[in-house]
Amino acid sequence: MSKRSRSNNEQSLEVLAAQFEYASVAVITIGNILATISAGITLRLLEEASSTSSNSKSTNSNLFNFEVEQMQRQMDDLIGEMQNLKRMMQR
Repeated sequence: MSKRSRSNNEQSLEVLAAQFEYASVAVITIGNILATISAGITLRLLEEASSTSSNSKSTNSNLFNFEVEQMQRQMDDLIGEMQNLKRMMQR
């Protein structure tokens, strides 16, 4: 094997390793975001359950529903990013 082809192979392995590292960091980040969203939902449910006033419960429920919709949009965005990563890795 010539020096040039060995150098090209090493570079392509480095690029592949960098792509895998990028994808793994993205997956870890998405996992952390999902854990944060889950903790936020749990917190809201506990706050709603501990609320004693019916008016307060209605307000909390509306706020909770709005936040759940925002979190759903964020999760949809993250899924789209994961699909982009998958396409990028398949190239």
